[in-house]
Amino acid sequence: MVDKSAAQKKIDELQEQYSKTKYNKATNKYLGELRAKIAKIKHAIESTSRKAGTGYSVRKTGNATVVFVGFPNAGKSSLLKALTGVDSKVADYAFTTLDVIPGMLEYNGAKIQMLDLPGLIQGAHIGKGGSMKIISVVRIADLILFVVDINTYGNLYQLIDELNMLNIRVNRRKPKMRLEITKSGGVNVEANGHLVPKKDVVAGVLNEFKIFNGEVIFYENVTEDMLIDFVADNCVYMRGVVALNKIDTVGATVVDAITKEIEAKTGMTVMPISAKMFSNIPELKKDVFESLDLIRVYLKPKEGNPDMEKPLVLDKNSTVIDVVKKINTKLVKDARFAYVTGPSSKFANQRVGVEHIVKDGDIVTIIFD
Repeated sequence: MVDKSAAQKKIDELQEQYSKTKYNKATNKYLGELRAKIAKIKHAIESTSRKAGTGYSVRKTGNATVVFVGFPNAGKSSLLKALTGVDSKVADYAFTTLDVIPGMLEYNGAKIQMLDLPGLIQGAHIGKGGSMKIISVVRIADLILFVVDINTYGNLYQLIDELNMLNIRVNRRKPKMRLEITKSGGVNVEANGHLVPKKDVVAGVLNEFKIFNGEVIFYENVTEDMLIDFVADNCVYMRGVVALNKIDTVGATVVDAITKEIEAKTGMTVMPISAKMFSNIPELKKDVFESLDLIRVYLKPKEGNPDMEKPLVLDKNSTVIDVVKKINTKLVKDARFAYVTGPSSKFANQRVGVEHIVKDGDIVTIIFD
């Protein structure tokens, strides 16, 4: 088991070395190796935390799970009540929420589980404030809803930094690249015309993870940090939405300026709200639903009308066979084809195969053997 205190001390030493080393062509490989060493130690700390069973016991329900992330007193509990009607302990001081408080948002036929987590604090990445328990829940979610007090909106950037140091990449995706480990031949790089780290830097990163032979194939521009994340294979890539709370305490001009700044810096959807005054709550529900990339499919029997009241809710890019699985996994082997009317069809009642990708609003009739 990793000694977390000693490991963190080593990370601090490596980060100090990194900060003191000036970047140039001669130090490029060395800096990459330092980042790889830091990532490797963080991976060991994280693995130890998971084995120690430090997480909350939370059962995922519904069609998707959204976690509220914010510093204490940002208004998470008030927002949970505004969105779901769940009245968790609410007061006008920090550290109000002491455990995970669940609620359920029903929107567009979808049941969206919402979890109000205890507030993160500065130093969360080294375990302060019970952060490892909180992060264990964040990692299983489908979306992060950042709840930020507009009066201290700079905290959002700190939250993103804390999550980044905990290997949670917000509004980013896993890089498009492939690593093929070989028995000999050293490290080879296939850049395919993309901007990628030099071969010696790639080799240095792989060597830190005890990989001395292999071929790295890049399908897009990739930075050294993205390469390290890929090789370490311990990052979670998550979408995020920002609820900019307490807008009733500032002027409209301030709200507009801060909203535009956050959107520009993070690339996330930002919805200015007041949980207390119920301002823009319907709009926030819409943003959450759209960010989850959920679709609704309506079932129609072979003879009869479609059920437009109870849609099946699936992930975007689901196929006809995924629709069948949603109905009953035992029916998968008997599914032959389907008739589809809607956005994914070229015409009404188009016959399609079971691998056909359905879209939001499709009406589907499954034909079985």
